Amino acid sequence: MNSNYMPYCLGCSDESDRQQVVFPTAPDGTRTETPTGLYGDESRWCKPCWIFKDPFERFQFLYGRRLRSYTRGRLHHVPGGAREMAVDDVTSEVMEVLWRRRDRIEVPERAMYRTAFLIAQRRFPLSSKEAPIEAAAVEEGVEDPMDEVINLILLEEELKKLPPRTRQYLYDHKGLGEPAEEVATRHGVKKSTVTESTRRGIAAVRPRFTEISYYIALVQAFHQIIEWLVMLLIN
Repeated sequence: MNSNYMPYCLGCSDESDRQQVVFPTAPDGTRTETPTGLYGDESRWCKPCWIFKDPFERFQFLYGRRLRSYTRGRLHHVPGGAREMAVDDVTSEVMEVLWRRRDRIEVPERAMYRTAFLIAQRRFPLSSKEAPIEAAAVEEGVEDPMDEVINLILLEEELKKLPPRTRQYLYDHKGLGEPAEEVATRHGVKKSTVTESTRRGIAAVRPRFTEISYYIALVQAFHQIIEWLVMLLIN
């Protein structure tokens, strides 16, 4: 018997037991908050798994199967013969993007579904008018297109920290482009309340973004959120 074996090791345990740790559920079957940093927690792994699997392998081992399943659902519109190849491509790209950008995405396992959605949409758009984008190597000196995906995710994280009313004013006034007067009238507040809340909201998220256009990114993020919610409702 292997003295290094630990029944509670995430690498050695049964898939069902491992999934219950990585994606826990309450007694009534509802999802609970997913733990983070499991791939870097030595106490969760036996000695061989910790030594012979590098951090990226452990990360991929824990989340790859669930991510692949989610990606397959997002690519339901891809013809059957090409779907599995597309799923492989997107899943691999998501894993690599999350790992390369983990200095910016503090909790990559919390961002993987959103990243998969954005990359799948970019690579294999639903509209037949948009041509699929190949995952080719980016030429030196050219901006990495995945930066846009990461910026959107980070922006969404920052927006979630804002007060609900401020977020709503930003959504209506900057995201949808409605005049401040109309937003104020609909919410029963002064125009200055809308403009000042919007200004404070932009100021709050600005420190996280020093290399992107805040207003353009804001509009993109809101449009992406709307499209995401619509897709979830119709599927």
